[in-house]
Amino acid sequence: MNPHSHHSPTAHDNTASTGTGSGTTPPLQFTPLRTALRHELSPAAVLDSTAEIAPYMEERRNLFPGQGRLVVRPADTAEVVTTVRLCQQHGFCVVPQAGNTGTVGGGSPRSVDEVVLSVERMTALHELDAEEGTLTVAAGMTLAAAQEAAAQAGWYLPLSLPSQAECRIGGNLATNAGGLNVVRYGCARDLTLGLEVVLADGRIWSDLSGLRKDNSRYDLRNLFIGSEGTLGIITAAKLRLFPPPRRRRVALLALPSLEPALPLVRQLQAESGDAVVAAELMSAAALAMGQLLEQTPPTPIAAAPWYLLLELASPDPRADLDSGIAAVLAQAAAAGSILDSQQAADATDIARLWQLRTAIPDGQRYAGASIKQDISVRPSDLAHFLPQALAAVAAYDPAIRPCIFGHVGDGNLHFNLSQPEGADSAAFTAQQPHLNRIIHDLVIQFGGSIAAEHGVGQLRRAELARCADPLSAELMSRIKEALDPCGLFNPGKKLYAP
Repeated sequence: MNPHSHHSPTAHDNTASTGTGSGTTPPLQFTPLRTALRHELSPAAVLDSTAEIAPYMEERRNLFPGQGRLVVRPADTAEVVTTVRLCQQHGFCVVPQAGNTGTVGGGSPRSVDEVVLSVERMTALHELDAEEGTLTVAAGMTLAAAQEAAAQAGWYLPLSLPSQAECRIGGNLATNAGGLNVVRYGCARDLTLGLEVVLADGRIWSDLSGLRKDNSRYDLRNLFIGSEGTLGIITAAKLRLFPPPRRRRVALLALPSLEPALPLVRQLQAESGDAVVAAELMSAAALAMGQLLEQTPPTPIAAAPWYLLLELASPDPRADLDSGIAAVLAQAAAAGSILDSQQAADATDIARLWQLRTAIPDGQRYAGASIKQDISVRPSDLAHFLPQALAAVAAYDPAIRPCIFGHVGDGNLHFNLSQPEGADSAAFTAQQPHLNRIIHDLVIQFGGSIAAEHGVGQLRRAELARCADPLSAELMSRIKEALDPCGLFNPGKKLYAP
């Protein structure tokens, strides 16, 4: 079944309908929609000039520049309903957009017949329940603002992303964002207790009660989390909060090989009372690319093929994290499982060690063009998967520079490939389909995922159609038809393209 085969007579297959020759579809009527939106919403909600809409069309990696002509910025849920109703009436599709920080083209309109609906003006803090430990916010609140609201009330929102000053809660949930603290707190899905969603027919589905147990119905909330705006528009969310960490310890370990990484994480989890909140694996090449940025501190540790960055934290100010770390590291050093280690002594040192990891993506840009993979396998398979994947890339072209980093605690790695030194960037990028197939086939052999935390968007649809489970693809299509039979929401995204 083609997930986009069922649509209304208007141009919901999203080919840009601007031609006037024989056999072309006449363009949809843009002006009546704009007039209706301006009549029912405030003028500030509707943007249509080239300069005004440009930031909403600029996709983060410039792979899928937006083709839309209109951006609508509702102020609240009622205005989202109005926007959806008017777009439906005039035959335009709706592309939900939050912070526009995605990397797979999920929030980028593919044609002039698609209207961007930005939730950026929907920033209200609806409720902070200090007794329940929950935070209810509108979808346009930035992640950083939600973290700050929790902190001011003495709580902690553990979702942590490099883009947290720009990304917004609605987008975090629509993509089921992961980030740095998944090993202890889980993904965005695990932090969500309730949602409010505008459906394709204009009705509002709301479940913001915050119940921890409710088996009276299907788990509808989790249909929308991770759906990338293809089933409905998330307008509000109730998030789970935690006691804030009052003791933190960060350690950087130099490893002789991959094999010790996961056992060290598991041993520290056991010895610390599950205090490990982050476990980041970095190859020597990845760490070196991060060093290309002038502000990156020098690596304070012996040279090694792999590095492991660990953070332990506890809400108990009396928690003894030091002795557990010291015992595990001493034992590992005696066994030859680590070559060197560096522990952070204070907040400045913690920031310095973390900067080694967070500098890698920007540093890789200085190394030229790159082909990025967002993959996951079972953590216990990483030490078997990675040597095979690296060998396959080397067999294809030994001059390619793999840049491997990511979340060893949950098996999600950014298996990025930088162009050979001095190579032509365009020629290297043109090899992406071949390199994708090499890596993705191996990921599937290991029972993993080729879209682990950044989503599917436009970038991975065709490749997922090649290697996805047919029954899962069919079920996704049937859910899409049930909730959005006219293909109104974010067409050409998430669902697998044939």
